Amino acid sequence: MKRYTSSIQMALNNFFGDAPPSFDLILLGLGDNGHTASLFPGTDVLNEQVRWVKEVYVEEVKMYRITMTVPLINKATNILFLVSGTGKAGILKEIFSAATPQYPAQLIVPEAGSLYWFVDKAAAGGV
Repeated sequence: MKRYTSSIQMALNNFFGDAPPSFDLILLGLGDNGHTASLFPGTDVLNEQVRWVKEVYVEEVKMYRITMTVPLINKATNILFLVSGTGKAGILKEIFSAATPQYPAQLIVPEAGSLYWFVDKAAAGGV
């Protein structure tokens, strides 16, 4: 898994060069538990501040995943969440009403870009 992570990191380094990494657009989803981009609650990748991508073992799904880290995502010019279905209504309500971040999706706060939430009527029902 680390080999794949290193390859992705190298590709990003080659693409961005010496410039700070910044994607024009990052499209994200939202899990029932507030996860996004394989950033799951309680995982150590949430605290990563240096690496742009990292492997993470997610006990909840019993598998390794590779994810972009919060700092890399937050450097994007535009970040868009796409959320649909009644199954997301509860977590969406919690995300928008929590005073302090409790879920990984709440860590997505663009440094200088814009954050958009595209939510269907069923998911927005609790907000």
